[in-house]
Amino acid sequence: MSSTKPAGSAGLNPTECVRLLAEHWRRWMIPTLACAVLATAYALVMTRYWQATRALVVRHEVTTSTTGQPGKLADLYEMRTFQETILELVKSRQVIAATLRAVAQAESGRPAAEPTDQLVESFRKRLSMLPPGGAEFGKTEVFTLRVIEKSRDRAESLVSELTRQLDARLRRMRNDQAQSVIAKLEKQVEFATAAQKTHTERLVHFEAQVGPDLEELRMLHSVVSGQSDLRQQAVQLESKSRESAVSVHKAEQLLVVLKLARQHPEQLVAMPLSLLNSQPTLRRLKDRLFDAQLRAAHLGGTLTADHPQVQAAQEAVERIRQDLHNELQIAIRGVQIELDLSRSRYVDLKDQLHKIDVWLANLAQQRSEYSNRVAALENSHQVLDQARKQLTAARAEQVAAHSASLVTLLDKPDAGTRPVGISRSSVLLVGTIGGLVLGLGWTLLTVTPPSPAPRDFRSTATTPEMSHSTATRRPEPVAAQAPSLLQDVNYTLFP
Repeated sequence: MSSTKPAGSAGLNPTECVRLLAEHWRRWMIPTLACAVLATAYALVMTRYWQATRALVVRHEVTTSTTGQPGKLADLYEMRTFQETILELVKSRQVIAATLRAVAQAESGRPAAEPTDQLVESFRKRLSMLPPGGAEFGKTEVFTLRVIEKSRDRAESLVSELTRQLDARLRRMRNDQAQSVIAKLEKQVEFATAAQKTHTERLVHFEAQVGPDLEELRMLHSVVSGQSDLRQQAVQLESKSRESAVSVHKAEQLLVVLKLARQHPEQLVAMPLSLLNSQPTLRRLKDRLFDAQLRAAHLGGTLTADHPQVQAAQEAVERIRQDLHNELQIAIRGVQIELDLSRSRYVDLKDQLHKIDVWLANLAQQRSEYSNRVAALENSHQVLDQARKQLTAARAEQVAAHSASLVTLLDKPDAGTRPVGISRSSVLLVGTIGGLVLGLGWTLLTVTPPSPAPRDFRSTATTPEMSHSTATRRPEPVAAQAPSLLQDVNYTLFP
């Protein structure tokens, strides 16, 4: 039985590979040296880039800060928005062009031309703004500007000038924003001033129409709780009017009782004391009459009717009755006069109360209009004050845009000690290793290892016919052996 492997597969072992590489060292040495030379040439002419960085800190406007700490950003969203604005300003053509012109002028010593669009775009690609330490953008107040350039000094100059141009552009932007806000607020102040003047004239004209009632109208408008003087006066008149009505009623009742007592004196005894409080003489006479009648009745019960004491008591009773009758006439006239006075006073109080009610009704009609005009004037005052405060804050912000910066520099530009990217030695090493791998592979694929003669394992003896055929066999050409050689190599490398 014959083997299924190719005839030349038995020669590709590690020892044979080393022997082949040693014999054909030119095949792999030449690609290795060629790649090493090319890598050396590239390493010598390759451009090395330096990365300069500069850390900055952002803060918020003090005049427009909504937090308890001036200059602090309200939240992370506001911080992110502000940093994105700074990023757009850094990558704007105006800032980049100004930076390139300033650095070129500093290097050459004469005014530089406007940079082309290709230079601006190239510099924009080599520019970045990142947070420090791998933090997320917009979650820290510190961020870093990074510029990549061929020269270390130029990279530091670019990042330094870039921060200066950024600060200047940010100041101009804040100044332009403040100027637009100031122009708007000046229009608001002008409009609010005109409105305030109009409302003031309307109020002055209305107060002139009110006349003498202005003070009372102001009190009615300004009093939040309680009563005004006019209302208190009306309350007092109502109280006096009720008291006068009670006096008239008492006087009428007293007059009726006195007239009845004049016709029937015995009715005087039953008269209540509340009606006689205003007639002290009648009250004393009533008491004396009551006492005299009691004494006469007591004497009449113990003595005879013709007894002098009884007769004297009877005479005293009659005399007191006569005096009481005379006093009733005087009292009736006095009560009549008092009743007339009370009625006149009651009518006068009613008239005064009616006038005050009419006055209050008139003031109540004017109060709503007066309150509306006063409220409109106060509202115009508030609008004007608010607009003036905002205008003052905007002007302060405009002044701060020229004197203070929202970006604080933490340190000087730093380009490090080594350029960024792959080093020259690494390029040389990679090129040499690549050339060596290429040469070894080419050598193993192109060199033909020796092929041992095939054996017949069924018989170790050689027949004469086989010896003759072997002796008379001619070697095949290399072109005819190439397929078998490649087959042996492939089988050896990939069995």
